[in-house]
Amino acid sequence: MANINLLPVEYREKEKFNLRRVLIILFVVFLVFCSTYLFFSLELQIDYKEQRLKTMKTELAAVEKVIKEVKDLEKGKKIIEERIKIIQGLIDNQSHLSRILGEFSSSIIDDVWVDNLSLNANQTFDITANTLNNYLIAKCMVTLKNDPTFDNIELGYVRKSRFIEENRDVEIVNFKLFGLFNPKRVE
Repeated sequence: MANINLLPVEYREKEKFNLRRVLIILFVVFLVFCSTYLFFSLELQIDYKEQRLKTMKTELAAVEKVIKEVKDLEKGKKIIEERIKIIQGLIDNQSHLSRILGEFSSSIIDDVWVDNLSLNANQTFDITANTLNNYLIAKCMVTLKNDPTFDNIELGYVRKSRFIEENRDVEIVNFKLFGLFNPKRVE
């Protein structure tokens, strides 16, 4: 026969244990717990990554500052190297010119006073000097011609002038020589 319950709903017997309902409730609680755990776990990871990003940005700023200093130092190094090259060139040129002056001074006789000495890029030279007489000019020219460092020695001009020194009349001869300087022996 059919099981019919005519009692009102308030008096009906309650179901004691429903496994399906308990499993659904446990599943919902598990989902809420997992969602909460996942949420807080992701929040902690986000905070950690943001802190790490801030740290990396400060480190990057420090590294960029160092990179800028290194670039400035490299520019300074290049400038200093260029200056060193210029100074070295001047030193080399100075030693070359001092050797040239040494050659001229060893070839000029004692009674000749050089006023002006110019050496041109094409290795020609001009000497303007003073002496006491024409014989010393000729002696100077012969000395330069006999030196293999000099070639094609020619006389540009000769000018005589007089002046009074300590109550005496002194005659000075101003002259100009030009020729070719052969630096093979000097270098």
